[in-house]
Amino acid sequence: MVEAARKRDAGALAAICERLYPRIYRYLSYKVNDLRDAEDLAGEVFVRMLEAIPGQTGSLEAWLFRIAGNVLTDHYRKRAVRSGEVELTEEIPGGNDPGAVVERKLDGERLKQGLRELTEEQKEVVILRFIMGYEHGEVAEIMGRSAGAVRALQFRALSALKGALGGRI
Repeated sequence: MVEAARKRDAGALAAICERLYPRIYRYLSYKVNDLRDAEDLAGEVFVRMLEAIPGQTGSLEAWLFRIAGNVLTDHYRKRAVRSGEVELTEEIPGGNDPGAVVERKLDGERLKQGLRELTEEQKEVVILRFIMGYEHGEVAEIMGRSAGAVRALQFRALSALKGALGGRI
């Protein structure tokens, strides 16, 4: 499918977009405050993909996440803002019990506050590993680092997050 997409096959390109857009959008929605911005940025990722896919090599998904990182950088440069906000957009399982809903909301707010205390790289590894569910090797490929470097970064990020949350993780 990737080879057909490199040759600009419309069906292959559409299949790639259909399969990977939700993951790219979800990733971006954790990195920006406004879900409309996340939609716009995800669209920009796929526009850039269309322009550059003939020269793409390696893992397509990792390549798209690198493009998403570049799109985010451009987004923040244009706005001259480095807010670092993380928007928790998904409903956390647990039913409709009002007490549970309030507790989840508080936990989400604590997590957002804790993530604000991390460096950009630390936030990146926490989001990719624990929110997006990628394995160390996949995160390493997305971030352009070795798996060992990702593990070390993850350790430092979790230590910093634990400190920011008062030891509660």
